Amino acid sequence: MKGFTLLEVVVALLLLEVAVMGAVGTLTIASRTLGEAERLERLTTEAEGVLDSLAGVATPGSGARTVPAGTLEWTVDTTGTVRLRALRSDGDEWLAVTSAVPEP
Repeated sequence: MKGFTLLEVVVALLLLEVAVMGAVGTLTIASRTLGEAERLERLTTEAEGVLDSLAGVATPGSGARTVPAGTLEWTVDTTGTVRLRALRSDGDEWLAVTSAVPEP
């Protein structure tokens, strides 16, 4: 007897389906992770810009800025310490930085 039985073909197709579904799930998770990494990179770049601009001002102040990737909020205390938070659109904190503003 040569060839495969119907049961062997069904089992092989089932195993192939499980493998394909696993690959699709992995690609979905990878795509979501890449999107979040890109948004975090944009927020980090915007945060660097805010810190650079605060360093160029004689008396920096607190504030907030909405950017496409989320919101940046910063406070400056009397000692010149800046606390900057990058928030996602749902309000979760992605990034927190504490830095001293150098003299201009």
